Amino acid sequence: MSTSEVCLHPQSYCPKFERTYSLLGYAGLVPFALSTLLILFSVVDTGDANSSTFLRFYVPYVFITYSACILCFLAGTLWRGQFDSGHDGSKLLLVSNLLALLSWFSLLIVYFSHYLVLMAIILLGAGYVVVLVAEKISPRVPPHYFAIRFRLTFSVVAMHIALLISLLWSV
Repeated sequence: MSTSEVCLHPQSYCPKFERTYSLLGYAGLVPFALSTLLILFSVVDTGDANSSTFLRFYVPYVFITYSACILCFLAGTLWRGQFDSGHDGSKLLLVSNLLALLSWFSLLIVYFSHYLVLMAIILLGAGYVVVLVAEKISPRVPPHYFAIRFRLTFSVVAMHIALLISLLWSV
């Protein structure tokens, strides 16, 4: 069996793919981190996270929209392998669709009130935890991938909490 054949098997270890999804995963933290830093700088500078703008964009919304997009992407990855996994993946498919709807709902509610912005941040942060749990119980997620996903999810949820605290501080 060649190396490329081994790497195509979902439970096999392939360093090249691990480097790629690690690099992409950690690069995906950059917009979260930049948004969080801009908001924290705004709190330090003005005492108000709501004054945080960058290129005329309200930074908390930038964070929320990016978060919703990434959560939808991760929810879509739950579909990976469910059709040929040999087990009933119906629940994971349902969770995937519910998370996509939750992301969409989070984008809609931010326009109604400041308190719903806070709710959107909580819902999105919780959505990342749900994806991580779903991946943990999925038989198609290799342990080395899950370890990276755990670190990424921890970082993303921590930044959601930092944003939430910053906005609460500014109320």
